[in-house]
Amino acid sequence: MKKERLKFLFQGILLLILGMLFMSNPVRQRVIFLTVIGVTFTIIGIVTVIDGIFMTKETKYKIVRIFEGLLISAIGVVFFLRNPARGAFLVVSLVVIMLMILAVTNTLAIFKSENNLKWVAIVLNILVVWFGILSLFDPQLAVAIFYWTVSFQLIFTGVNNVMMYFLIPDLENFEQET
Repeated sequence: MKKERLKFLFQGILLLILGMLFMSNPVRQRVIFLTVIGVTFTIIGIVTVIDGIFMTKETKYKIVRIFEGLLISAIGVVFFLRNPARGAFLVVSLVVIMLMILAVTNTLAIFKSENNLKWVAIVLNILVVWFGILSLFDPQLAVAIFYWTVSFQLIFTGVNNVMMYFLIPDLENFEQET
């Protein structure tokens, strides 16, 4: 569980930095943002494929992990190529859907927490989903405000992941107390 908490902290800080960097000057930061996101997703996808091939035991899970890794790498390549004229809606949709899924899974993970800060995280997740729904239902607006929408979603998701680090109970301390 400690690894999961550290993963949330690392992801949260990275997403928060990316969101703030991107928000500082979205037009100028676009190339940096798309390159960093593309390289990151491509590496995550490759690691997921390697995990699926060598570390996953059951065949059905191997296939799922390999397919997941290929999809993540494909998203990374789309970002890395960063051709906004082509596939802008595809890029917007993939980012928005990914952030919405992350928001829902984070909400499910902290819903049973006893800490009152969980409501702040839940509200941030609701905002991420709301921005996502607006972007998916109005593609022209989504492409026009893509950088701002994604900036806010990255910042909210980053803050949420950092909060998850503190909200998820430390399993080692929990086991020692019982």
